[in-house]
Amino acid sequence: MMSKEKRRVPKLRFPGFTEDWEQRKFSDLYEKISEKNDLSYSLDKIISVANMYYKSDAKVSNEEYLRTYNIFRYGEIAFEGNKSKNFAYGRFVENTIGDGIISHVFEVFRPIVKYDIYFWKYYINYEPIMGKVLSRCTKKTTMMTNLVAKDFLKETILVPTLAEQKQIGTLLNTLDKFITLHQRKLDNLKLKKKALLQKLFPKNGERYPELRFPGFTDTWEQRKLGDYLIQYTEITTQNNQYPVLTSSRKGLFFQTDYYDGNQIASKDNTGYNIVPYGYFTYRHMSDDEIFHFNINYIVDKGIVSTLYPVFTTKNLNSNYLQLQLNYGSEFRKYAVLLKQGGSRTYMYFNKLKDLKLTISTSIDEQEIIAKFFISFEKLITLHQRKLDHLKLQKKALLQQMFV
Repeated sequence: MMSKEKRRVPKLRFPGFTEDWEQRKFSDLYEKISEKNDLSYSLDKIISVANMYYKSDAKVSNEEYLRTYNIFRYGEIAFEGNKSKNFAYGRFVENTIGDGIISHVFEVFRPIVKYDIYFWKYYINYEPIMGKVLSRCTKKTTMMTNLVAKDFLKETILVPTLAEQKQIGTLLNTLDKFITLHQRKLDNLKLKKKALLQKLFPKNGERYPELRFPGFTDTWEQRKLGDYLIQYTEITTQNNQYPVLTSSRKGLFFQTDYYDGNQIASKDNTGYNIVPYGYFTYRHMSDDEIFHFNINYIVDKGIVSTLYPVFTTKNLNSNYLQLQLNYGSEFRKYAVLLKQGGSRTYMYFNKLKDLKLTISTSIDEQEIIAKFFISFEKLITLHQRKLDHLKLQKKALLQQMFV
């Protein structure tokens, strides 16, 4: 009896709720429908099932094709068969935005009992429970899974009372709104950083940045980068002499942290480049990212593959240079012309040294630009941590409030 009770009662409940959740067949909760669009709904009412919004850029070959679309009403659920890391057998998505239409490839189910829309929004989409259900009532294809509706309706799920559904749904929906608000704040900060970076460094061919800190008026000068760089060529003499580092667009990481311990550079890293604290390394990149420059601020000495050159600066602020190389237009234009390789591009250090960069010759101006963006980045990091914490709280609540 005890084990049965544990299965039917969530770990975390609102006061006043003590009864077991009731085991119900999906056929007692939903019915499969196939309500076709009679052209009452036009292009502006096509809904993205994956992201739950009206698709402003939707296109069809002709208006008549809209008759093949299924009507998808507020409160109904649709099955999306795309397999992913988070949804091994596809997933159900609830319509929380209003009536519209979706492609005929999505099967639609309508609730036939009283329900709380926000409770079911999260519950019907919760992989630890629904993944087991869908594993038994879907058929795998190459890229997607197909739902067998009659088998799905035979499956069962534990359901709380409507009053408890409303309490849970309100809490989770409020938390989601809070998460969305923090995400917008974070995105706005990142956009501001990008805009400031564009204004605080001169555009190609210009000698003054659009925006400057007070007290600085001198012309920026074009200089050969090699005059300010010192290559560092020390390599490891034994395996695992220092921690292996991974250079990415998001920064420099211990490789075991970056890959969650599932990937190592090689079994033997003897002969790898050593990166002392405060020194640069840069990695080849794919697509339009070209390259990304990182400074070792995480360990006294780390190591990287010999594909990644290591250097430091003289008479030039390192943090300032990192910003200009990563976000300025001059290096990007240079790299597009001189990069080597195919899908993975690289650039030897001797080519990097030939770059002519328009820089501030004032160390004070370099330092103030660098300090400003370091402070800005700390603010972004703080907001990112708050957002990550809220998402962890939501995950913990889902685990404890669902059976």
